[in-house]
Amino acid sequence: MEVFLSASIPLPSRDRVYYETVDLLALREALKALAEHVLPVGRITYGGHPAITPLLALFAKQADLDRSKFTLFQSAMFDGKRKEAMPADNVLFADVRIVPAPSENDKENLKAMRVAMLSSQNFDAAVFIGGMDGCLEELELFKELQPGAQILPIATTGAAARSIFENGDYNPSLGRSRTYPTIFRRLLSAT
Repeated sequence: MEVFLSASIPLPSRDRVYYETVDLLALREALKALAEHVLPVGRITYGGHPAITPLLALFAKQADLDRSKFTLFQSAMFDGKRKEAMPADNVLFADVRIVPAPSENDKENLKAMRVAMLSSQNFDAAVFIGGMDGCLEELELFKELQPGAQILPIATTGAAARSIFENGDYNPSLGRSRTYPTIFRRLLSAT
């Protein structure tokens, strides 16, 4: 099972709607349930995020899950020469792929990383947890590059995932259920 994860913890300095609607406990529990469900039988691919990477490393350690089953993509624009640096926890993962930053434009660099990440393999599903505008951009690219794959916006985590759910036609349980292990067992096992 190949799963793409799009997740972030919204910042109050960015679009307030994401920050005001995020449920941090739900986000944490959904990430944990996803890792525990997927890693024993598959792989999770995601773009490194300073708040998500440490959580995934912690969950993998606590549940004694194989961290080599994460593929973490990162743009070279976060090479430490800027205010934003790559998460220190990146070193805990075996498959970290640094995508060259072809321009001085951050938006173009992030798009290059996302295209490389989303075209790196055939995904069975994409899971959206929390997030901000980047999740919406990843959704559009995912639909274009992986047209046959399943999309699971975990709306109860709020933020961009809720927006994706509300603006699409998805399994109704994604909009109300907080039993994340059950959601992933039922919906991802069908992929």
